[in-house]
Order: sequence, then C-alpha cells, then structure tokens
Amino acid sequence: QDSRFPQADVDQGGSRGHQVAAGERSPASVGVIDGYPATPPRRREVGPIRSRRTFEALRRSPSKGRSGPLTVSFLEQPAWSRPEVAYAISRRVGGAVVRNQLKRRLRAIVAERAPFLPVGAYVVRTGPGGPLLDFDELKVAMSQALEKATNHRGAGIRPPRADAIGGIR
Repeated sequence: QDSRFPQADVDQGGSRGHQVAAGERSPASVGVIDGYPATPPRRREVGPIRSRRTFEALRRSPSKGRSGPLTVSFLEQPAWSRPEVAYAISRRVGGAVVRNQLKRRLRAIVAERAPFLPVGAYVVRTGPGGPLLDFDELKVAMSQALEKATNHRGAGIRPPRADAIGGIR
C-alpha cells in the first residue's frame, strides 16, 4: 500500500471532539449572554468616488484642509448615504510599493474616522513627506486636515481630537 505519509505520521484516533449520536442535539452554548447583538453594530462605510462630475466639483471646492504633507478637499453632499473618498498620491512620493503602502495606511485611517465624517466627497492628496511619517503621525495629520476641510459641518457630531484617537501627545 503506497501512502503519502509514513504510517507513524497518520492520526489513527480520528476526531477527538465531542461526538453526537444521530438524532441527538448538541449541548447548549456556554458563555453567550442574552440581550447583546450577535455582531457589533455596523460602522458607516466609505466608498470610492466614481463620478467625473464629483472630481470636477472637488477641484473647484473651497473647502480644503492641510496638515503636514496631507491636503484634504471636501465637497458636502447631504443627499448621499455615505462619504466617498479618492486618494491622489504623486509619483514624486516614491515607487509603486511606497505609494500603495501609503494609500493603504490612509484608507485605514479614513475607515476608522468614517462614523465621524460628514457625508460628501473627499480627495486626500499627499506630497513626498507622506511616507516619512509613522502611522500615528499620519493619523494626527489626517485628523487635522479633515477637521480643517469640514469645519465640523454635516454630521452634527464633533470629531474626536487627534490626540484622543491615538495620535501624538
């Protein structure tokens, strides 16, 4: 008999879990508390900007905020159901790997702040100094730029201070 594994490596014991005979029910779950939702409440998601008109309107938008190497342009859209974001990272920032890594970091920061963002369109731009910032510094710069661009409009909720969401103290 030709086998892939030497006989010593084959588990002869089968399943070691709790065996339930046919027709029986599995035991009740332990540690589940009634009254709590099975999943945490959904956070508001952020979508990509897909409309050319939105990009053109953002270019003319007076609502801009800058902090360090980041610039955020904002266009309020109260009829939308979620914020939409685009990222503009120049080739002067670095090669494709560096730009993609920076884009992933920026997306993570925006996704974390999504519940506090006014509904509208955002373009996040960064210059060559973006990759030089560590994640916490980038988070603080993004929070400050978003705050300047939105001027606390739209959501009715004041966004948390930059240092309250894990920024530099």
